Amino acid sequence: YTPVNRSAEREGIRLLYGEYLTPYYQFDQASVIVSLDADFLCSGRAGVRYAHDFADKRRITDTHSPMNRLYVVDSMPTITGASADHRIPLKPSQVEGFARALAAAVGIKGIDASVQGPPEVPADWVPGIARDLRQHQGASIVLAGEQQPPAVHALAHAINAALGNAGKTVIY
Repeated sequence: YTPVNRSAEREGIRLLYGEYLTPYYQFDQASVIVSLDADFLCSGRAGVRYAHDFADKRRITDTHSPMNRLYVVDSMPTITGASADHRIPLKPSQVEGFARALAAAVGIKGIDASVQGPPEVPADWVPGIARDLRQHQGASIVLAGEQQPPAVHALAHAINAALGNAGKTVIY
């Protein structure tokens, strides 16, 4: 037992892959990032590296420099949320509903396509993010916060797998 642990993350990955794996994210390779209550720019095991890589991808060096986009769903103000291009605050208990709606919109099998996100989320938000993720397959990241339950972590990793991010922007 440790007072701060990653058991929800580990269990979420085990639910999806059948074994315990540790994910590492390559933000310098990602064009679209969706944070499900994850403050990856400030905390976590690789927060400094993630902040550096994220900032590198936002640096404009010439007129053709592509810049990443960050969508954040969070339950309290964070550094990551303050850096977001698009942010919506939700209760911690509503993040799973949002993740399910996003997974359905991306086309994850086994999730009812009629799943709606929390009522606080504008109607065009989930379809817009899903469209952006599909347009950047293999160059996007969806990640869940340490405090989210295993189901949210499993949904995030299922979305990454469906989009071809595993092995590219998400390394296990």
